[in-house]
Amino acid sequence: MPYKFLVFIASLFALSGCSYYIAPGAKADLDVFAPANIQAGFAVKATAPFPASIAAIRVQAPSYTNHNLRSNGGNHGEGRYTVITSREVEEPAQFDRIAKLAQVAGILNINRMLLPQKLQSDVEIREAASRLQADLVLIYTFDTTFYENDFSRPLTMISLGFAPTRKVFANTTASALLMDTRTGYVYSAYEITTKAETRASAWGSAEAADESRRQTEREAFAKLVDDFVNSWPKVLARHEKRG
Repeated sequence: MPYKFLVFIASLFALSGCSYYIAPGAKADLDVFAPANIQAGFAVKATAPFPASIAAIRVQAPSYTNHNLRSNGGNHGEGRYTVITSREVEEPAQFDRIAKLAQVAGILNINRMLLPQKLQSDVEIREAASRLQADLVLIYTFDTTFYENDFSRPLTMISLGFAPTRKVFANTTASALLMDTRTGYVYSAYEITTKAETRASAWGSAEAADESRRQTEREAFAKLVDDFVNSWPKVLARHEKRG
């Protein structure tokens, strides 16, 4: 069901006195940033620019939004993906951990001023990163869904103030690619999933429901950073130039 249609339906329920939380939009399709075919994939080479500065950027599906972004803004672009310019769940200390790794020259943030409105592939992000003199780009996305149980279809609209016995599960998968700014070569890929359980009766407002979404995304991103930090020595061992 189209996301804009869900927003419209929810507004009708709000006018009628019913209160609903609309689940967030979808993840970005990271295949958008992949080579067109196997031959193209092997043709792309690593420049191994260590020590490397890294630009971090969050992407989501086209027209992505969520409760927080609808209220406060923070999404940019149209086309095959959307860039989320506000850091909803990421903590500065997490980026500091990456910045302190061996052969990392610093962490940079790509803002909307560096990006075109039309977003079609990794080229737009890599061009923006090049303006910051970033050697690598960490592209990440969240896929957050709500379920009543492990076998049910994802909930797109959740009525607030359910009976105390009803449970809702929030699942978040955080995925990321570490890409060479100059060539588009992918150094490593990451994927982490977290799951949280809550009673829907605790969601007295859409803000409370959205905090459940943000909490699972915080946990997923924290684990993603753990995975990045732990795998970094292997990335260096495989790609670092040796004199």
